[in-house]
Amino acid sequence: MLQRLTLTLALLGALAGPLHGQVQLGLSGYGGAYLPLSNLFAAVRVRPDTAQPIVLNLGQEPGLLAGGRLTVRLSRLAVEAEVGYGFSDLDLPTEAGGLGDASVVLGSLNLLYDVIQAPFSPLSLFVSGGAGFLSRGGDFLDAFDGTTDIAGVLGLGVRIGLGGVTYMRFDIRDYISSFAPEAGGFQFDSKVQNDLLATLALELVFAPAR
Repeated sequence: MLQRLTLTLALLGALAGPLHGQVQLGLSGYGGAYLPLSNLFAAVRVRPDTAQPIVLNLGQEPGLLAGGRLTVRLSRLAVEAEVGYGFSDLDLPTEAGGLGDASVVLGSLNLLYDVIQAPFSPLSLFVSGGAGFLSRGGDFLDAFDGTTDIAGVLGLGVRIGLGGVTYMRFDIRDYISSFAPEAGGFQFDSKVQNDLLATLALELVFAPAR
């Protein structure tokens, strides 16, 4: 019995040592493109008091994106928090009076898993999934309530070692949410939103914990 216990403890110690040594902390800043795929409203009447009101499908246009990530890696599995800010415009026609810019603040907590770790090469292909939020604002959208939504997040990416503690990453993430704002006591119909992020990041990895 004592021999079995000793062997079990020895095995656990042998496994725990390398596992503990593989824990890494990564900090990265990223930039890229914000790509909304859905209209925010099915139909909006602009200037309804005129003889010819403008009816349009109002949505956000692609724009630039910037943000940062904090990643805790444990072998193939990682936990990551990200936050970002997207610059965008509303696709309003000039007849609508040019109601201004739009922006998106977003954040999420994700699990990452390396599906492929290339042998003899610092390259990995990973998938990710998690939950987060989207908060939309701007001259036009600030007039509405309920523009902050909970989102599910799915993604995939590639991570390449550049040498030392530096890595380059390319990620595509889809923030999936439901947009149902309110204005003047009127609740607009809910619309499913797909907001894609295509980002390029430089990641710095701290030495493994000891």
